[in-house]
Amino acid sequence: MRVSSKVECGIIALVDIAVNSWSENAESIVKVNAISQRNNISAKYLEQIIPLLKQAGLLRSIKGSGGGYTLSREPSSITLNEIVDALDSSILASSEFNDQLDARATETIAECLWEPVNDYLRKFSRNLTLKDLADKLTEKQNEQLELMYYI
Repeated sequence: MRVSSKVECGIIALVDIAVNSWSENAESIVKVNAISQRNNISAKYLEQIIPLLKQAGLLRSIKGSGGGYTLSREPSSITLNEIVDALDSSILASSEFNDQLDARATETIAECLWEPVNDYLRKFSRNLTLKDLADKLTEKQNEQLELMYYI
């Protein structure tokens, strides 16, 4: 499966916001430039992606000089399925075949291969949350810090 850079960068941006803004006690505001610098993604590109996430109800924007973005709800309640659908609804959509191909063959292939694969991906993406991704990133960052030592 190929995932567009828009989807990949959108997921990275949401994970970054989750890691850098969300805690049990309070929410912090994350600026686009900070996301851009931490993840080596063009700020202009992020500014095209973030409105899609906001429109889908995944982000809230705070205006003004201290403004930026924060999650609209807890990371544990945002699924990968929602994120992907907000950015490219065709990824988890049902497969469609060319009308000129033999219908029996395409129906058989769809029934035996593509429907089970798509069902699995949809189920998996509904069970994987933004919190899961943020926790894994935090774990990897902590492992890297533990491996650093100074002479």
